[in-house]
Amino acid sequence: PELEEPPVPPSKEQQLPIRNIRQSPSTPPSAMGRSMMESVDLGDDERSLSSRTRYFQPTPGGIENSRRQTQPSVSIEQAARPSFDITVGDPHKVGDLTSSHIVYQVVTKTSSKAYKQPEFTVSRRYRDFLWLYTSLHNNNPGVVVPPPPEKQAVGRFDSNFVESRRSALERMLNKAAAHPILQHDGDLKIFLESDAFNVDVKHREHREMGLGENKGMFSSMGFGGGGGGKFIEHDDWFHDRKNYLDALEHQLKALLKAIDTVVQQRKALADAAGELSASLHALSTVELSVSLSTPLEGLSDLQLRIRELYERQAQQDVLTLGITVDEYIRLIGSIKTAFAQRQKSFHSWHSAEAELSKRKATQDKTLRSGKTQQDRLNQLQADVGDGERRCHQARLLFEDMGRLMRNELERFEKEKVEDFKSGVETFLEGAIEAQKEASLSRSNAFCNV
Repeated sequence: PELEEPPVPPSKEQQLPIRNIRQSPSTPPSAMGRSMMESVDLGDDERSLSSRTRYFQPTPGGIENSRRQTQPSVSIEQAARPSFDITVGDPHKVGDLTSSHIVYQVVTKTSSKAYKQPEFTVSRRYRDFLWLYTSLHNNNPGVVVPPPPEKQAVGRFDSNFVESRRSALERMLNKAAAHPILQHDGDLKIFLESDAFNVDVKHREHREMGLGENKGMFSSMGFGGGGGGKFIEHDDWFHDRKNYLDALEHQLKALLKAIDTVVQQRKALADAAGELSASLHALSTVELSVSLSTPLEGLSDLQLRIRELYERQAQQDVLTLGITVDEYIRLIGSIKTAFAQRQKSFHSWHSAEAELSKRKATQDKTLRSGKTQQDRLNQLQADVGDGERRCHQARLLFEDMGRLMRNELERFEKEKVEDFKSGVETFLEGAIEAQKEASLSRSNAFCNV
């Protein structure tokens, strides 16, 4: 039979030739996303050590309004799925200096009949989102689970960081709820709906321990165990896909670093325009000639508008393209976790085969001796049958995970294209509007001179 050809990324659309882009030097895997998010003021600069501090969003509607709103056609199967609209808002600080943390209000609107009400609100903190992410991975091996933003110990109460984290958490929940498998997960339901979240989580853990489970449905087959030695990929499809994801991750990190540089330059230009405006205003106040002081004051106002324009454009760079790049870097990390789960499933399968071989060898040795009682032979036969069942289940699990991951990676490619197209279009539209506004402001200023 012919071997299946390795997949290639989605074919690029026909487009006009573009100029060659100089490759940027390799960048070390550092916390570039965090520095880029912190470089933009997304909220008020006021900070308080009180037990409850409010954080305000920079623009009405948040990030979703800064993205192009598209409504692609969907299949009948997708239309029949329950809809979810989840917002994460009202981040506020609670607790004293030793136990302070940010609490978010999670508002869910859904058409799913699995929930008690069509709309409900709960309070959650960051570690609850981490619990959900881990639980979804353990409950659904092979599924690419939307990841939460990275943890940060320093500056976690800064308003700009709180807003960027809030937006990332909201995108995580909406993508998980839109997933055809994850939207039916029981832990997602507990997270979105439970008013006694901590109690329900403990009860669920105790119930799993009573059933012999260990944070995962395949632990009984050794799925939750160790790596089992070095893994050699024999499937060319997964081998090529892993190399592709490694290259994509490297390029996305380089792109994120470039965006961070652009944001920093825009902020520097905004500061320079503000200083120039202040100097021109001071000069206009001491100038005796009205014919000169008036143009100087007008030029000072122009520089203020330019400063606001640079600041707003820097913010839009983060909210449109930057946040998409950062999200997909974390999504690749989630895919690598799914790859690791598949490797564990492979080792579980081969461990079951090795155990089955040992049991068969013991049975053959016992039969050859001819001195064993029938009860012992029956027990050995039962052990061999149990080993064959475990081996069969482990093999089926590994094969099912392979098929599932192929579908998940196809889904990843499709969503990546849609998200980046939307982000790039909004980024370009914002840049064009900014240039038009700057040109109009300069023209008005010259007309007033």
